Amino acid sequence: MITRRELRLQREAAERAAREQADAERYQVPDAEATGAQATGVSNASGDPAAHGAGTSVSPAATATGAPAPVSETQTPDSQAASRRKTGMPSTGRPGYGGDTSAPKDTATSADLRGFHLILLDDAVEVSDVLALIHNKLPDLRPTLDEHGQMRLSRHSRLSSGATLDSADAAALEVPDWAQHAIVIDCPRDRQPTPPPSWFADADGLHEAFPDGMPDREEERMLSLMLSVASRLHTGVRLADEPGLPTRVIIPDPEAKVDLYIYSSYWMEPPVALDFVHRHAPHAFQQALPTPDEDVLAQASIDDPLFDPSAPVILDGYALLVPLGEIDESAGSLEIRVMEAEWVPPIVAAHTDAPQIEYHVHWMDTESKRYRPNPGRRFRRMRSKVAELTDSIGAELLVGSDGIGLDENGFLVTSRQLRA
Repeated sequence: MITRRELRLQREAAERAAREQADAERYQVPDAEATGAQATGVSNASGDPAAHGAGTSVSPAATATGAPAPVSETQTPDSQAASRRKTGMPSTGRPGYGGDTSAPKDTATSADLRGFHLILLDDAVEVSDVLALIHNKLPDLRPTLDEHGQMRLSRHSRLSSGATLDSADAAALEVPDWAQHAIVIDCPRDRQPTPPPSWFADADGLHEAFPDGMPDREEERMLSLMLSVASRLHTGVRLADEPGLPTRVIIPDPEAKVDLYIYSSYWMEPPVALDFVHRHAPHAFQQALPTPDEDVLAQASIDDPLFDPSAPVILDGYALLVPLGEIDESAGSLEIRVMEAEWVPPIVAAHTDAPQIEYHVHWMDTESKRYRPNPGRRFRRMRSKVAELTDSIGAELLVGSDGIGLDENGFLVTSRQLRA
């Protein structure tokens, strides 16, 4: 199903495609004149469409200011539109990032906002939507702004309603053209003392956004909150400007988080839960329970004189497995883990003080790629099918257990949302 955001991005991509030809002609240097242009330092701004080819390139200044790259022989407008679908921005080397120091002229609004982390909103999202999601994560906070248009998130951090962005503000801040409002997060700058290791890769690109040290403590908590909100709303986050770093805009992949959590005061026996799962995955089965050997039973008798090895085993947890080979050989499996919850999310604890059973629908792909940045097209197609099955199974368990559902970002979901 195509989402509202995808339709909008496709429309924007089509509009950009009409501009790309003009931009390509503007920055194209015809082969017959390339040598002379390089010798004199002057590029051919008029351009010749017939001369456009694989050797076409865009000047660094044009890339930094967000000018779209020309279409090469190996990249069609359709493929460029697909590459932008995630970020909503022209490619500048790293998807989701803006330009460098050659930014457009500042406006009064952009000058005020540069020093803060910003949650970017499009025209279909209201500030109240953000406040409601924050209330999911921090239920002790009322989802309203005070008389100053602010919300205190913690002792050291606060949210401000921010400002509406016009086209000049968006250009100056180097944010996607769909960004029409910016919510401000004022928080400390806490960083780890060393750069992230070379092998580390964050799915949202934080390791590239903070090459000298990842966010830590309060800033890490605030950025995690901002990115989870942006992921749920299909929007983005602009990081505060810092000396020596380019403009950094992160567009989280909204489909990256697949898992579901269901909390209920009801314990479903394995056959009951398996019956719900079978409605969408007939080949699901219960994983075999480990059987203690004689040495373990003997040691248990020594440790506890009242231990009776012949007493029936009381089950305190189990797992159901759904092989996903029919979707893709690398899809792996879904595991429904059922156990008494050791920790209950605040939004669940705010509604009940009864002990909770956690039903965790967890995806395990065979190559552990699900949290790696920039997944390929084949992986995204596979992930979409896995997510559909996860939602279907989660909806059945949610209704069957009369529980409270949360997505992997920690936001409330209903069975109706999961079945949509």
